[in-house]
Amino acid sequence: MQTRKVDVPEEIFDLLRRSRLGKRSAADQVKSALAIHLFLEGLISAGRAAELAEVPRPEFEALLVEMGLPTVWYDRGDYDQDLQGIAEAERRSRAS
Repeated sequence: MQTRKVDVPEEIFDLLRRSRLGKRSAADQVKSALAIHLFLEGLISAGRAAELAEVPRPEFEALLVEMGLPTVWYDRGDYDQDLQGIAEAERRSRAS
C-alpha cells in the first residue's frame, strides 16, 4: 500500500490521546480515526475499515461498539427488502 506523509497539528494528537484510541501509537490513532470516519460515511465496509486501521475485524467492531457506533448499516431499502421477504415466506407457508 502506498503511503503519504501529512502534517497533523499537535492539538489533534492531544485530543486523540484523550480518546478511546489513546492507548494506541500516534500513527495507529490516526489510521483508526480515519477508518472509523470513512466507515461512518458509508464509503467503506467494516472489513475494509479494519484493514485500513490494521486491526482484526472483530477488534475494529468491538471498538465501534465501545464508542456507541453502529457496526452495520441497515437503511430503509434493507427494511423494505426484509418486509418483502417476510411476506413471500408467509405466502409460501400458507400455500403449503
